[in-house]
Amino acid sequence: MSDHSADAERLIRCFDPDATHVAGASEHLVLSPRFGRLRRQHPLLATSPHAHGAPAAWAAARHNLLNCRDRSVQLALATYQHPVRVTIRVPYEVLQDPQFDLHQHCHTVLDRHGAQKNGVILRREALWIRTLLPDGDGLARFEFSNTFLLPITSEAMLAESKTLW
Repeated sequence: MSDHSADAERLIRCFDPDATHVAGASEHLVLSPRFGRLRRQHPLLATSPHAHGAPAAWAAARHNLLNCRDRSVQLALATYQHPVRVTIRVPYEVLQDPQFDLHQHCHTVLDRHGAQKNGVILRREALWIRTLLPDGDGLARFEFSNTFLLPITSEAMLAESKTLW
């Protein structure tokens, strides 16, 4: 299974390579200069109590980023979204194996495809799987997809910041 806090941190760093984690005496902070520029406000993306640890701060940052209603942030996310759609063939014997988890297998295949572009899945729960007609060799076929966030380049961030002011 995936490490949700590591996924959250990778997503934030994909959105803003300059994002930082600050461990204070009483709380953890995640600061994102890009998030602040887009919203024309402070760069604080998330905060969590110190007792909850850094993973909670990254998870809160992921939640705040993906649920931000600011149009500039939504547009920035939409600009770098990349859908990945894959079709696989699976022997029926593999499908009947109780150890085989189609859902996990699809996530693994998508992760490999996303890693080729250095992308990070935006929402794991958005994965969809569709059964296709069997192929000529009698293998089951499935099509599945999810959306990745591609990393922003420093040149694109510079161009973006010039259009905001």
